[in-house]
Amino acid sequence: MSPYTKNFLFALGATVIWFFIMRPFTPPNIVAFELAGSVDAAHAIISNWSTEQISNVKIGIYLDFVFIIAYCSAFMYASRAAASFSGIEFFIKTAQQATWIIWVAGMCDAIENISLLTTLQEVTERSVSIAFYTATVKFSILLVTLAFVLIALTAGVFRKVTRHR
Repeated sequence: MSPYTKNFLFALGATVIWFFIMRPFTPPNIVAFELAGSVDAAHAIISNWSTEQISNVKIGIYLDFVFIIAYCSAFMYASRAAASFSGIEFFIKTAQQATWIIWVAGMCDAIENISLLTTLQEVTERSVSIAFYTATVKFSILLVTLAFVLIALTAGVFRKVTRHR
């Protein structure tokens, strides 16, 4: 097992554990809140939350700052482990050179969290827009990273299957 795989499994474990720690504080429509995009949409979401739920959402957002470190580490090591597994030099070099961008997603998530906390205090076009755009960038980077991991893993499986024939 490569060091990247070991690090990935450790980071994945931390991500899963932290996810379950956060879960009681996270409403089912948190992604809708992150991507509200307008004052009216944000107001509509917040108005459906009780005072206790809003308090829980704040706790969940604070807990998310730690979650960022866990999931970004998991994505980074997944990329490197999958690239290494593929045995394809292009994927290996790409993972080594490009996995820093996952931390851009993490920074976007941190900015988004600050904007969401601000929105919970006072819903403004600025805070809602910042949350929307940083969440969009974050999710886009994570989606591209996930696609890279799946492609590298598929290439690795294909190489191993065809090599054994």
